[in-house]
This record gives sequence, structure tokens and C-alpha cells, in this order.
Amino acid sequence: MDELYVVRHEPTWRKEPEPDDEYDNGTDHKTLYALFGLAIFKANVLEHTLVNTLALARIITAEEQGEKLIRDPWAQGFKDMMGKLIKRAEPYVSAYPEVVDDLTSSLKRRNFLVHHFWRERIQEMVSESSRAKLCADLKADCRLFTQTDERLTERVFDPLARKRGITPEMIQAQFEKERREAMKRYQPELFTAEGD
Repeated sequence: MDELYVVRHEPTWRKEPEPDDEYDNGTDHKTLYALFGLAIFKANVLEHTLVNTLALARIITAEEQGEKLIRDPWAQGFKDMMGKLIKRAEPYVSAYPEVVDDLTSSLKRRNFLVHHFWRERIQEMVSESSRAKLCADLKADCRLFTQTDERLTERVFDPLARKRGITPEMIQAQFEKERREAMKRYQPELFTAEGD
């Protein structure tokens, strides 16, 4: 519980939608599979932000009520799926209708991708033009998940973090620490403290 769980990305939601040049513009099978994987990853990042928000809210509530937490406030969140996380986050997001709408849309798209995408759209793999449509839809899903995550972070998570004394600099420092540790573990021959 002493460690921060950090997932970092660059904010984009206040900008115009990401141009397609942010992604590989191919329409081959490999690109389609990669975009599908990226969309699922971005949905998972959103889930992680929901978990972090709920855990932080639990810590703050415990402190305000003079309680001592005996369970890791992240543990339950990492067991729950997005729908349950959104339901648990309702008290914190209900003041922000755009976040509620984004979460509703994100849950719908995440569930479609996970449970129905390949079954319902596999026949569209046969031609380049239909694969291009699949790729465009997956890029839109990526943008939706990123936008939702950024709005949730700005409107709900960041104020909770500030209340707890967690600054953006602290989060960035933790991210950099985890990045260095990962580089040491997985690419020790490429890692140097000076070159980081």
C-alpha cells in the first residue's frame, strides 16, 4: 500500500481528436490486430485509473474518519471488471455528466470489443476496404478510452490526489522510477543511469 500504482500517458482530450497519423495507417491483418490490442490496452488503462481513484478515495475517507485500513485498498479494484468499477465510482463521478457519459460509452465499447468484436465483424477481414473501416473504428475506440481516462483523471483523480498531497511531480517521479526498474530487469544491456 506504500507504493503508488502508476500508469502514465500524455493528455490529449482537450486537443482535437488524435489524427490518424498517430497510428499506423496500414489496413493489413497485423495492423488490425495491433489496433485491437491497443484499444484493449487503453481500456485497461482506464480501468486502472478507476481502481486508483477508488483506492485513493478509500484512503482519504479512512483518514477523515480516523480508521486504520487493514486491507490494501487496491486489492478489490484489481479483481473487478470495468462495469463494477464504474458502479463503485458513481459517487465520485456523478457531478461530472461528461465523465459519466464517457464512462458509459467506454464500458459499452470495451464490452463489445471483448465479447463480440471478432464474432460479429470477422467477415470484414476479407477486403482492404472493410479492414480499413475496422481500423478506423478501433482508432476511434482508442481515442474514446484515452479521452475518458484523461477526463476522469483531471476531474476526479487529480483533486483526490491533491487532497492526499500527491503532486503530478510525485506521480511522474514514480513513473520514472518504475520505468528505470523495468529497463534494468528487461534490458540490462541497454540501461545506463546516465542514458535514462
